[in-house]
Amino acid sequence: MTDLGSVATVDSSRRVRTGFPSNPPIFAAGVRKFISRPLSHSVDAICSVELPCGSVVLAAGGCVVSAELVSSLMHPYKQSGAPQSSFPHSEPTAATGDSSSEMPTLIASSGLITCMDITLLPGGATALCAMGTSSGSLCLFVVESRPTGGTPALCKVSETPLCEYTDGLISAEDIVVDVCIGLDPAGRPEFVSAATSNVVVVIDTQYFDDSLKANATEAVSRVVVRPPPHSAYTTERPFSETFYASFSATEVVRVVAPQRHHASFAVDVALLIVFDNGDLRYVTRHVVGGSLQILTEHHRQRQLRHSKIGLDMVLRDNEFSSNASRGPLALPHVLYAYSLSAVSHNVCTTAAGPNAAAHKVVNSAALFFDAATEQMRLVVSGTETHLTEHHGQQAYGTVGWWALTGGVVLPRGTLEQQHLPVWGYDMPVSSKLLRERQGLASVAVTDAGTALFVSGNELYACTLAEVTPVAAISACNKEGGACTTLRQVHSCGSVICGVAHTDVRVDGVSAVVVGFGTSLAVLQLGKV
Repeated sequence: MTDLGSVATVDSSRRVRTGFPSNPPIFAAGVRKFISRPLSHSVDAICSVELPCGSVVLAAGGCVVSAELVSSLMHPYKQSGAPQSSFPHSEPTAATGDSSSEMPTLIASSGLITCMDITLLPGGATALCAMGTSSGSLCLFVVESRPTGGTPALCKVSETPLCEYTDGLISAEDIVVDVCIGLDPAGRPEFVSAATSNVVVVIDTQYFDDSLKANATEAVSRVVVRPPPHSAYTTERPFSETFYASFSATEVVRVVAPQRHHASFAVDVALLIVFDNGDLRYVTRHVVGGSLQILTEHHRQRQLRHSKIGLDMVLRDNEFSSNASRGPLALPHVLYAYSLSAVSHNVCTTAAGPNAAAHKVVNSAALFFDAATEQMRLVVSGTETHLTEHHGQQAYGTVGWWALTGGVVLPRGTLEQQHLPVWGYDMPVSSKLLRERQGLASVAVTDAGTALFVSGNELYACTLAEVTPVAAISACNKEGGACTTLRQVHSCGSVICGVAHTDVRVDGVSAVVVGFGTSLAVLQLGKV
């Protein structure tokens, strides 16, 4: 195992060039675990959102999804006045008593929940969540802050099979591997995308209007799918045509909507598709109805704002507020057409060459905004197969592998990019994991620029400010297998299913939530 305390010092000027905050480096001894909370169901997917009631984490497993305030997960810490410090190999401490019965829950009736995504809606008090299931269906629900405070309410909007949106290409036998919710350039809910291993579909959010249930509040339904009362449009708005595409040569692992300041990052790029062989494809957005000029100008002004001001603007964008005439819901309705771009990049081939790329598999990917270049970059995580010799016999083993791209999505001109720079790295080999668990299963990137990688029951971290292109170019060998500052920061008693970062801060350091087995744990990553 690598020395967890050996971290190279990065000078301040280098951090400025990367565009990330100058956060302290992550040390294993600087990880604080507050508490773990046992749930009444397994945890297969987690996500988080910031609401007026606080930071909310959603955990899904089986047919159940539950909501929990992060502050309640940290409640024992606040009562005792001192956190429970733990090093990477110590086990979580269970909370006294099981309060899972107090958590709001929602049941999916069409299959086992496989993936989730969530986004904050205009107004800032409600979030829209999409879930994919093992039976080729899509479930939408809202998470809404209660006026009295406390845990939020979960209200199901719709649950529908995807076969009717894909002419039968997605059936009840297909597993939905990923979902994402796309906001348009003005910050309004635009589409929901779902993917199986070989089909991607993009559906206008208005299609779910007829499926609204009685327990989805009228205010939420107006925000999600209906024009605001002050809108000049009195007739029913047309829908953007559903887009879907099928793939046979490779499998889809992620669909990601590039977003910043709670709006689409680019006008022309709606969706990024990541495949297991390292291919990247774009779903483009074209305005076919409405004013492109008004939309573009609103998008430009929104993206130019500092993130704090941008968030304040989102919180003011409510149709009941005095600023409604300037909010995104007051803009004219826009009709979009989607298409699959012919532009394609392959991160494995670019980072490692065609021969080594044949032995690499991408398992997950995450987009993040690089303030220095004002571009969206991509982190991919995966597995590399290699031939090993054990007791004189040759066998295939696996190691973790990850890569960092240049600007995969630009504010303008993304599809004109002919070459995408990519740098690849190997992860440290863990002697505590089984051979088949040596790969990197998933990756998440915090707003502070920390990449969190999952390998079996172990959590690794890397400060992206330390991985500059200059350092990457000098470190990479011909096979793209350079080792960099990936450090193990925690391990759990069972396989980690996901990581969600939050805005909760203790002593100036943000907290993340880890889902594993039937539990949630809150970790504080930083030098303490």
